[in-house]
Amino acid sequence: MSDRDGDIRLSTVIMTHPARADRAEALAAALPELAPTLVVDTGQPGHGNLGNAVRAWAAIGADATHHLVLQDDALPCADFARLVRQAVGARPDDAVSLFCEWGSRSANLVRVAAWQGLSWARAVDVYTPSQGLVLPRRAALDFAAEFADQTGPDDLALAGFLRRTGRRNSVTVPNLLEHDDQPSLTGNGFQGLRRSACPATATAGIDFDTEVAGEGLVWVPWASWMRVHAEWFYCGDVGEPTWLGEFADTRLPEGLRRADLADRFYTDLKEADPALTDAVSELTLFEYWTTYFCLGLALPGPARTEPAALTADAFGTALPGLFRRYLPMSTVQALRAEAGRLAMSALRHGALADLARPHAGWYSE
Repeated sequence: MSDRDGDIRLSTVIMTHPARADRAEALAAALPELAPTLVVDTGQPGHGNLGNAVRAWAAIGADATHHLVLQDDALPCADFARLVRQAVGARPDDAVSLFCEWGSRSANLVRVAAWQGLSWARAVDVYTPSQGLVLPRRAALDFAAEFADQTGPDDLALAGFLRRTGRRNSVTVPNLLEHDDQPSLTGNGFQGLRRSACPATATAGIDFDTEVAGEGLVWVPWASWMRVHAEWFYCGDVGEPTWLGEFADTRLPEGLRRADLADRFYTDLKEADPALTDAVSELTLFEYWTTYFCLGLALPGPARTEPAALTADAFGTALPGLFRRYLPMSTVQALRAEAGRLAMSALRHGALADLARPHAGWYSE
């Protein structure tokens, strides 16, 4: 069915599996304004969810201008239907992701957006955040037609499709969905808990008429939750992103390399709660700190003097996103605010560094 809102006519489906159909039905019942239909996976086990995703994207309403596909473990924020329509209305030509997980590359740009008071961040991962995704009609139908006979994960296929067709993928800030993380049906359980980078705990006053954090960026700083090194990852439009990045010093300017940063790092660490260094080694925390210093360096212009309202929430997910496989969640939860402040201080240092902006080495001309 389609939901009309001015020029945006939104149809909605929920992708599910027979083992979780009850959850999909509950999610549909919670969204009466969107009247979602269910698309149940009938494929063979072990073939990925792409086949079901193709059916979901092909199920766009007959008169819909845009199509929303939700996964059955999505948790919508308050006033979800209204906010989705507003978000799509603000960027009607984009692929609009309503969630990105707290340890993703895109999550770092969500944090930049939160700091700068922006409501959008570029999606810059190898995959498309597809927990809840809206595509314009033409894109939905073209994707379904292109991948009709394929197997594998839908998020990788979507990312490749969007790159080939030149369509931007933007993430709402805050995320309008949370992830009700359950045992994965697609082999992602080894990744640990995957929650929102910036959950929408308060939804009043969100304004989607802003710029997009990360626009023009071709190298994004990130620490992988697998390797826990500060690295730069390619995110430009020419060529393909890779799973492995380049270590921080390879793209840091003279005078701002890791050996030059130790004093700033240790000054910040002395001001942090000792419980942080009791749980995480200084060596590893330096990788974490360096990532956010690089993120501050990579800002295209001056940072806000005082970070915007969502900043503490967004940076509070930085430690859980990186260490969810290595530390007990009770430890992560106890330290997330303190670790968030350490990351914010690092970003501020980078943002205040004497550097021509936007730096030519990190931005497209």
